[in-house]
Amino acid sequence: MATYQLIAATGCPTGIAHTYMAQEALEQAAKRKGITIKVETHGQIGIENELTPAEIQGAEAVIIAADKDVQAERFAGKRIIDVPVSVGIKEADRLIEEALAGKGSIAAENQAVDELEQETQISSGNVG
Repeated sequence: MATYQLIAATGCPTGIAHTYMAQEALEQAAKRKGITIKVETHGQIGIENELTPAEIQGAEAVIIAADKDVQAERFAGKRIIDVPVSVGIKEADRLIEEALAGKGSIAAENQAVDELEQETQISSGNVG
């Protein structure tokens, strides 16, 4: 089974374009840095490229670039960078760098996704 340094989940409310644009941007940014990444998408046809519990456990960090629920509770105990899907498209290189640098918040099992997103935005200086 493959292991990934980083894992990610992307999704937008309509699940058509932005979900896959963020996936592509994150995969290309990771490739440029020589980093392994697996990106799960929450698109119009459902979840594709679903992350397994073993892949989640083995990853150094998680990037969530989504404007919809991607079941973030699965990532409890992992360092998470949680941003809107548009940031995943426009700033994928920065997100990869921040994830590798240990930025983001460690998710607790009972932590709300909205609360986690606010903490991540504040810590990364990406408020608003």
